[in-house]
Amino acid sequence: MAKFATQEWADQYVKAINDNKNYKEAAGPSGFPPNGWEGDFIFEIEPSGPVSDKITMWIGLYHGDCTGAKILDEGEKWKLLKPGEEKSGDIDYEVEFVYSAKYDSWVKILKKELDPIRALLSGQAKLQGDMAKVMRATKAAQELVNSTTMFETEFW
Repeated sequence: MAKFATQEWADQYVKAINDNKNYKEAAGPSGFPPNGWEGDFIFEIEPSGPVSDKITMWIGLYHGDCTGAKILDEGEKWKLLKPGEEKSGDIDYEVEFVYSAKYDSWVKILKKELDPIRALLSGQAKLQGDMAKVMRATKAAQELVNSTTMFETEFW
């Protein structure tokens, strides 16, 4: 069993996403025309409950596949790209989106007690990036959460 927001958990999450046929369909060319979802994320776990420091996780998503995930060390640089901005390659983690929520909200999302889109609309989570693009991919977002149920998670 992997502890949420650790590298072990991130590695299991990559495998679960890549094994999730529903995610592949929702984020692939048929579910998100014309080519499929393109856009890496930073997931920020803000301090609350038992978590006293912010945890930052990069996740790579491309055409229905997860290309990797990493818990970033303090000081590791990442950049939120502006709409239409191309990756420069100067920074390892250049992302289109940042999804942030307090730890307690993340727990509710992962336990499927709180939908990730509803969390945004209710102010329990925040999104930086192209909201319209994310709203066109609600099925893919749900399948990203469903992927977390494909392995056991230990919460802090």
